[in-house]
Amino acid sequence: NDGDGGEGAQSLIDGKTFDGEKRKQRGTGKGKESKDSQRGKKLKRQSSKPETYDLSAIEPAKSKLKIVSWNVNGLRSLLEKHKTEVTEYFTRENADIICMQETKVNEDATDEVEKDICSIASGYKFYWSCSSVKKGYAGTLIMSKVKPINVQTDDVLGMGDKEGRAILAEYKNVIVVNTYVPNSGLKLDRLDYRTTNWDPRLREKIVSLKETKPVIWCGDLNVAHGDIDVADWKKKRNKVPGFCDSERENFGRIVGGDGREITDEMRQKRTASIGRPGGDGSGFLDVWNHLNPEKVGYTFWSYRFNARGKNNGWRLDYFVVSEEFMQQVENLLIREEFWGPSDHVPVALLLKKGNTS
Repeated sequence: NDGDGGEGAQSLIDGKTFDGEKRKQRGTGKGKESKDSQRGKKLKRQSSKPETYDLSAIEPAKSKLKIVSWNVNGLRSLLEKHKTEVTEYFTRENADIICMQETKVNEDATDEVEKDICSIASGYKFYWSCSSVKKGYAGTLIMSKVKPINVQTDDVLGMGDKEGRAILAEYKNVIVVNTYVPNSGLKLDRLDYRTTNWDPRLREKIVSLKETKPVIWCGDLNVAHGDIDVADWKKKRNKVPGFCDSERENFGRIVGGDGREITDEMRQKRTASIGRPGGDGSGFLDVWNHLNPEKVGYTFWSYRFNARGKNNGWRLDYFVVSEEFMQQVENLLIREEFWGPSDHVPVALLLKKGNTS
């Protein structure tokens, strides 16, 4: 799962337990039935998806405009396996704009997927950015009931991206940028690409856009900015994708930090807290942190190792807005009750009516 820094982290942190169990089982000399029983128990612990969902608390925003961001972890699979639940969610949420990440839809399959979605949710126009380098990989989508003035789906950041990781939709009063930020890799093999290429280009792009109109930047941003944004942060700092100092500092250069100076001693001591790194930022605000500075707001839990049951989560999915646009924000809601169809949950931004169209 390319976008899940949390998935890789969970495997890295907890995987040793299961490796140990495997070695222990091999040495017992027990029969086939015992091995099958052990395997079943292990699989049960690895998967923690709920069997039912209570979405009754999700209500349409009658007097507000609503934008949703959701890493769907494979859109075709989501619709095939959870169509009933997704239908109820779409109906209850009744979002004006839905930004999806990790759609994994190939360009030649978009028409089929659109028909499938239109059978359960009406009124949307579809704007896709699909990976052309690998089938069933990455990809982003904007579904909008409000017609944009302009849409850019091809190489939005001007860096030759062919993985379908960004879409820009310009509306009358705001620009929406939907991104699926590259994961740095379990072995951090893409960390340099992400932090020295992608992050600076993204920052440059949204800063330039902000000079023309207010910007709403959303998506799976694959970073936990503050210590509060990931469980057991001391085990993960600089060891797992999404929680490396360079990733966090880059994000802080956009949304600002808590003003704490990071000393050389703090950098060398992996268990030292660096809070929310970043200086004054670039004129943007992390909406969740701005509204809930001391509140945990995880948006991702791995399917494995009973992560949801242990609340071993990450905040990877964000809405970031231009500072001047924050006054138009009513609320930000994390739909924790809809975890399971995807390992990420939808995040809903509520705006005062009429602030895009």
